[in-house]
Parts: sequence; structure tokens; C-alpha cells
Amino acid sequence: MEVIPIPEKLPCYRLYQDEIAALKQMLAEKDEVIRDLSVRELDRTQALQETASEINRAKNKLHRLATQPEAASRIAEVEVALAALKQTELEEPGAVFWFLAQSLLNAAMTAYEQKDYSNVMNYAAQSSELIDVITNRARKNLELQEAVSSFRVPILLLVTQASNLRADSDSSSKVISLLKKNVPLTAIAYCDNWLFVQTADNLSGWIENRAVGIQVNNPGLRE
Repeated sequence: MEVIPIPEKLPCYRLYQDEIAALKQMLAEKDEVIRDLSVRELDRTQALQETASEINRAKNKLHRLATQPEAASRIAEVEVALAALKQTELEEPGAVFWFLAQSLLNAAMTAYEQKDYSNVMNYAAQSSELIDVITNRARKNLELQEAVSSFRVPILLLVTQASNLRADSDSSSKVISLLKKNVPLTAIAYCDNWLFVQTADNLSGWIENRAVGIQVNNPGLRE
């Protein structure tokens, strides 16, 4: 029978204890660092949210304090951009977005005649968002057009024909609700010819852009 040699020195239990304690201390220090980073990240997120809120408040204040020359200049900018786009061949959904942008420009002009310069700035900003949609589509290839893009300024819309609110930007996706004509919507993002919208009762989903029109304060401007 083979005799197994006994090592001259057995491992010291004390050494293992010291190593375990050192590892625990290291983990505790790492956890403290992670917690500190998490707190900093949370603070940073809250700071960004507060900054965003301050920016929105500042924008709203600037809109409220908008002067006649500023409003006129903003209308002119949008008018020039839309005129340039009209010279190009726009296919759906670009043509639909152009029509909505033009409707918002018309609303801005009406607000200007009424000396409502705050709404001039709001309608012009929404129109500019839709102009950006059209110009961005022109720069993207077909593959990239499938991506979802957010609006920097929410677009206020109305349902112009009863349509399904769907879970995805696909005519075969799940139906969330049937939206009746004249239901107000807020468009938050878009994907190809679909708009991601939210209703007043907090339903959200996708609707085709050809099923909506602009939402303005003056009912006579709705299209």
C-alpha cells in the first residue's frame, strides 16, 4: 500500500480567516463606492430633470413674452422651409406631414393676426418639428426609416377619422382602442407613417398619420 506523505506544514486556519476578512472588507468598500455612484447618478438624473423643467418653463415664458417682430420672424422661417419642401416630390408619409405642418403654419398666421404671439411661437415650433421629420426622412435610407424618433416639441392633434390605436407601428398589431373622430391626441414620436400618441385618458399607442389633423384653440382652424 502506497503511503501518502504528510506535508511538513498544514495550511494555517488563521491565514484563511485573515484573507476572508480582507475580502469582506474589500467587498464592503466596493459596495460603498457603488452606493456612492448610485446616489450621484440619481442626483444627476434629478438635476437633469430639474434643468429640463427649468428649460421648459423658460421656453414657455419666452413664448408668453414673444413680441410681434419675433413672431413674424418665426413665421417667415417656417414659411420659407415649407416652400422649399413643396418644390420637392413628397410621397406619403412626407406629404401628410407637410400638410400638417402647413396647417400649423396657417394656425400661427391666424394667431398672429389676433396678436396672440404666444400661440404663434407654439404653432411654429410644432410645424418646425414636422418639417424636421420630412427632412430627416430625406436623409435616411429605407432601413433607418423604421427607427422610432421622438419629437422635441409634442404635436397637438385631433383624430379626423375613426381609427384604431395600436400597440405597435403595424396595421396588424394589437388594437388598444378605437379612437373616434375629434378625439384630441398628443404626438410624442413617429416611425415612418405612424405616430406614437397619448390620449387625454392616458391611453398611448400608434396611429397612422393620415388619420389625424392639427389641434388648435380656435375650432374654426381644425382640419
